[in-house]
Amino acid sequence: MNLPLNIEDFQGVWSLTRLIRDARAGQLIQADGQAELQLDAHGLTYDETVTLRIPGQPAMTGTRRYLWRDAGDKIAIHFDDDRYFHALKLGQTRSDDHHDCPPDSYDARYDFSGWPRWTVCWKVSGPRKSYEMETKYALR
Repeated sequence: MNLPLNIEDFQGVWSLTRLIRDARAGQLIQADGQAELQLDAHGLTYDETVTLRIPGQPAMTGTRRYLWRDAGDKIAIHFDDDRYFHALKLGQTRSDDHHDCPPDSYDARYDFSGWPRWTVCWKVSGPRKSYEMETKYALR
C-alpha cells in the first residue's frame, strides 16, 4: 500500500470537498475548493481557498492558512501565528489526534488508505459547538 512517508509527499495543489454536519444548527454545510501546500524554510505552508455554501445564505469564499512542520515520523500542524494545533503520523493508514481549545474539544482522524486521495474528519464538541466536518483531498 502506498502511504505518505514524509512531509514532501503533501507538496502540491489538492482539490478538496467538505461536508459540515452541524448538529446544533441542524444544517448540512458544503464547501469545495483547493489547498496548496508549498515548501517553505521550515516545512510546508498550507493555503486553502473554498466556496462555502450555508443553507439560506449566498455562497461565500473562505480562506485558511496552516504551517506544516517536519517532526520526524509526524507532521506538526500549527496555526498561521505558529501556535501548535495538532499532529498527523506518517506511514500509517490512519492517524488520530486531539486538540483542546477550552471550552471546546476537537478530535481529528486522518485516513490515507486511498493515498494519494485522503480524508480528514473532525468531531467538535463544546458548550456552543457540536459538528462533524469531513474534508476529502485529491491531488490535482
